[in-house]
Amino acid sequence: MTQAKTQSATRAAGQLPVKVAFWAGSFERAGTQQFLLELLRRIDRERFDPVVMSTVKTGELLSDIESLDIEVHEFGTGRALLSPATIRGLLRAARFLRRERVAVLNCMLGLTTLVGPFVGRVAGVPVVLNNQRNLSYWIHGRFREGVYGFVNRRLVDAVLVNSAAAAAELVKRFRVPPEKVVSVGTGIDLRRIAEARAGDELASELGLAGRTVVGTVAKLSPVKGHQHFIAAAAEIAKARPDVVFLIVGDGIRKKELEDMATELGIADRVTFAGVRDDVPSLLELMDVFVLGSLSEGSPNAVLEAMAAGLPVVATDVGGLPEMVIDGESGILVPPGDSDALAEAIGELLDDPSRAETMGRAGLALAMDRHDIEKVVREVEGVMDRLLDASRDRVSGARGRSVSESVKLEQQE
Repeated sequence: MTQAKTQSATRAAGQLPVKVAFWAGSFERAGTQQFLLELLRRIDRERFDPVVMSTVKTGELLSDIESLDIEVHEFGTGRALLSPATIRGLLRAARFLRRERVAVLNCMLGLTTLVGPFVGRVAGVPVVLNNQRNLSYWIHGRFREGVYGFVNRRLVDAVLVNSAAAAAELVKRFRVPPEKVVSVGTGIDLRRIAEARAGDELASELGLAGRTVVGTVAKLSPVKGHQHFIAAAAEIAKARPDVVFLIVGDGIRKKELEDMATELGIADRVTFAGVRDDVPSLLELMDVFVLGSLSEGSPNAVLEAMAAGLPVVATDVGGLPEMVIDGESGILVPPGDSDALAEAIGELLDDPSRAETMGRAGLALAMDRHDIEKVVREVEGVMDRLLDASRDRVSGARGRSVSESVKLEQQE
């Protein structure tokens, strides 16, 4: 058994679990937040003692996290990166990390991946991790780009990614050493999807009973490209009176998108379902799943659609080509191209046999590659290895210090 494995086994067998802090922004029902929840549900509590930090203690998933008997602490920030309010919040966070003797700080997304590593190092946290679970479309300006590159090159022990596209961006755009980038994969709760059922009552509630349903699940934000989905829907609606469209999610663009559907004359064919906690059941109502994102990592929504046996039409961006095999489990189209989106959706609606074959292929891929249990074990393994390496560094430093003291005594 290797030294690292021996140390991990010893810790699991006899020592107290190490304190791990996961730092998120807020807890709305979105991909990274959902991943955090699934991770917290499955993390080995005999080895790791999790605590959650936030910048805003709100969101649909907050109660789910707190129900796991995991504390959630808020460290508010101001509007600007270097505002007095932000500095005060970060100093409070550093004191918290030091007081709680946190051994691993895992910064999950957004602002926390910019400033969290600084806070972790100031607090003396032995292992600091960043996550990049999408492409960094939110990094604007040379200052933020420089800071993000610096923290991932110099301050963190590793950056956890869920796609080869995210890894490539870190290496090429931000000059992060490849050995610091660790792929842990993307996973979902496959059992939850497989056990989902959609009854007639749900279909009737949403006005979908007896209709062919083309749907999407995504936060209503500009990067998700809903305007192209609605434009494609308008084209399909002209030739297919039996087809309706389901949009699951909420966000800042809701009113704009509703107005767009009205202007295109399809308001009665598009259902805005809002944020739902029964997405697996909603997937059961769909015939084709669509994601028209302009930038992506490896979205959970596509994995859930695949696990539900749906053919997927998605844009050829980020990590999506790693998930959707073009022509086998779905169809990939250029981002921002409403006509191509409409054409691909139409192909699947016109050929149900092909759509069914693609759905089966997607299900097989999801079962083989994307079980959340595997991803959680990968994350735990990374933390174990880095904790062991941290202890080795401390032991080595102490050993050198003792050796140097002996040499000085001999010289005297």
